[in-house]
Amino acid sequence: MISCQNLEAARVDCDYPGTRNTPALAKSSSCSGFTLIEIAFVLVIIGVLLGLGAELLPMLVKQSKLKEDRLMVKEAKTAIIGYALATGRLPYASTTINGSETTGILNGYLPWATLGIAGKDAYLTTLSYAVDSYLTSTTSVAQFKTHLAELINGTHAPDLFCDSGSLRVAFVVISGGENMRLDAPNDDNGDGIITMIDNNQFASPSATPTATYNDILETASLTYLYGLSP
Repeated sequence: MISCQNLEAARVDCDYPGTRNTPALAKSSSCSGFTLIEIAFVLVIIGVLLGLGAELLPMLVKQSKLKEDRLMVKEAKTAIIGYALATGRLPYASTTINGSETTGILNGYLPWATLGIAGKDAYLTTLSYAVDSYLTSTTSVAQFKTHLAELINGTHAPDLFCDSGSLRVAFVVISGGENMRLDAPNDDNGDGIITMIDNNQFASPSATPTATYNDILETASLTYLYGLSP
């Protein structure tokens, strides 16, 4: 049998649901959120991550720039070969950065306008270029191939060499790299560019970058170009 007192208590619970749980809720809410130690720990982790990012970002940008530069120099090499196979001759170099070949000039800037390509590298510096003189005066692909054969068999002395003279080449195209100027042995007199007074001895295309050398060089050997010629 339910007493009047119990009935009254039940009525209170129905009229005000959750009344008896209020202390528990208050206790639960007081335990929510982060402590100062937890917040400090999170801030320390964020600081470490930001520090690592600040160190890695310049390195990643540098590597990306180097990769882009190598690709651009390789594309210039491809354009030069395409020009030779289409016209039967290699272009002269340009004396200025305007990209037009200058007749008779063998060492200078890439004749990018003559080739119909962009002439700057990833560092926005005009590419440099040197060419064997015997391959600029031909008038047909057949004659061009004949001149290549004569350079290969020694009938005519070649002008250009790479890798300490061990590689005879038809041309070189070079980016000055991050320091935006050519390094030795590509530049001999320290003016940072290729000119006619340099000795036509160039670095190996596979030369490893060092503290004093960061040029990006591409070339076509005489035998390689001979093999491509129809």
